[in-house]
Amino acid sequence: MSLARRQFLAASAALGAAAAAPNLFAHAGAPSRYPDNAWQVIDERFQKYVLFNTPLERQWTGGLWLEGPAWNAVGRYAVFSDIPRALQMRWDEASGEVSILRHKVGHSNGNAFDSQGRLVACEHSPARVVRYEWDGSLDVLAESYDGKPLNAPNDLICLDSGGIIFTDPGYGAHFEYEGAVRELELDTTVYYWEDGMAEPQPLTTELFKPNGIALGPDKRSVYIADTAPSHHPDEPATITRFTLGDDGRSLTDPTRIVESREEGYDGLTCDQDGNIWAGTSGGEGRDGVTIFAPDGTLIGRILLPEVCANVCFVGEDRNRLLMTASQSIYTLYTNTRGA
Repeated sequence: MSLARRQFLAASAALGAAAAAPNLFAHAGAPSRYPDNAWQVIDERFQKYVLFNTPLERQWTGGLWLEGPAWNAVGRYAVFSDIPRALQMRWDEASGEVSILRHKVGHSNGNAFDSQGRLVACEHSPARVVRYEWDGSLDVLAESYDGKPLNAPNDLICLDSGGIIFTDPGYGAHFEYEGAVRELELDTTVYYWEDGMAEPQPLTTELFKPNGIALGPDKRSVYIADTAPSHHPDEPATITRFTLGDDGRSLTDPTRIVESREEGYDGLTCDQDGNIWAGTSGGEGRDGVTIFAPDGTLIGRILLPEVCANVCFVGEDRNRLLMTASQSIYTLYTNTRGA
């Protein structure tokens, strides 16, 4: 056998071995130093949540505008939305793979799993809140109020009681890119809905553009972001804390705990200590996730190279933050757990 042929066969065998183990070099590249530069400690209270030796990981990219992550603990996967493409996507924690879960989902935005493990989603066009039942059928929960179509439901929380609270700012009615352009016929509102209701019940209309929503670990504190500056430039971006009423279907005691004219807050989640983790836009040095103590004090940031629309805690221990950021999804292990 000639030397050239032996060299060719040896090279072919090496390539075959590499192909048989494609993950071996999947993350090859320039190493990064610890701690990861994504962490930014502003208040010493945030230091205990920082893990020294965990990297920020970009799990996937290729979306147009990603939103609405929701964790399914049984299946060990997260659902998120690519709103312009009207897709629900699925990220598998074990394999790291991303796939299309559903297509043509009405420009789906926020997602959540209820206490029975059913996926509930906010859709922009048609404007409605839907639930995917165990048999695979689609149940429309809410699509109108007082005989008028909803604006464009945005985000939601599922209560242990079976009730749902959702925000309806109308962003899916402002651009064809994320829905269908039309005039809003209702005030921008936060609604309550439960099985048996013919239409949702308004809870508050005091927010200009009620957007992301999260439930605190006490199951009584409800946090809602207001992205007012998008359509009311003289108003600040805010996060307001409400108290869930004793009846489980009302909001009381609104308290504005965060206010900013330099950045905006979108999707929210809470950790077990009651801190609020908010998807943030504001340019370099602000884009990513902003963390506030329960009293609204800014304590830290996770900086990303893209605007972050929404966040949720995932994983077996619920200690891994999943961030839907513009075109990509990122994860980062933390030293806390989701509420």
